[in-house]
Order: sequence, then C-alpha cells, then structure tokens
Amino acid sequence: MQNYSYRLSLQIWHPNIDPSFITKRLGITPRHAQMCGMQRQTPRGQLLDGKYAESYWFADPFERGEYLSTDISLEDAMAEVFDELTPHTQFLLMLREQGARIHLKASSYGNRNYAVELSPQFMLRCAGLGVSFVVDIYPHA
Repeated sequence: MQNYSYRLSLQIWHPNIDPSFITKRLGITPRHAQMCGMQRQTPRGQLLDGKYAESYWFADPFERGEYLSTDISLEDAMAEVFDELTPHTQFLLMLREQGARIHLKASSYGNRNYAVELSPQFMLRCAGLGVSFVVDIYPHA
C-alpha cells in the first residue's frame, strides 16, 4: 500500500450565482463562499480594493480534513464524493451550462513517489457530473 495523505475539496466558480443557492441544492456546508459583485476582503475580513468578479463556493465534502491513504485510498474517497453528487447531476450540469467551473480537488502530501489510478469508469463519472478532477501535490505534509 502506498503511503500518503490528502484532503478533498469541492470548488465551484460561477459568473453570478448566489452561493447560498449552491449550499441549499447540494446540502453541503461551505468552508468559504463569496458572491459576485461584493467587496473583496481578506479571510480575516479586512476590505480590499475591487469587487469579486465571480461567485465562489468551496467545501470539504464530508468535513473530514486530512485523509491517510492507509485508511482509505484517494480513489475510494473520491468515489464516495461522486456518490453524494450523483443525485445532483442535473444541477451541476446546469451550472456548467451557465459558465461555471466545478472542481473536485485532491491536495496530496507525501515524502516519496506514489501513484493514483483514475479508471475509465472514474473519468466517465467526472464527465457525467461536469466535474474536473484536480490534483494539487505538495512535497511534505
């Protein structure tokens, strides 16, 4: 078994949707959300110049934080996320048609080489939901 850790996040950028609508439809509480046209600010609330050019919604789908590959493989954890998203396929595809970008992102940490296998079935599930899979790799936890 390969030894690495990772975090999963679901990210949605949309030209102008109210992020609370995404929350309501998916039933997932975001860790961060911002509405298009609102004043930009730092995570601590300090105001910045300009306004947000698009709406953004970000969540840890199961609020699990960091996973260990020895407990559950990345592939299996992503399959669980897809199982949760599948009932919302039409909503996700509608967002894509409206110009949204939807990412299932794995931020991975490891101190040695490891591989993640994305089966044809996995890639079909991504495409069927209109979701891009993104891997963000860091050299250490």
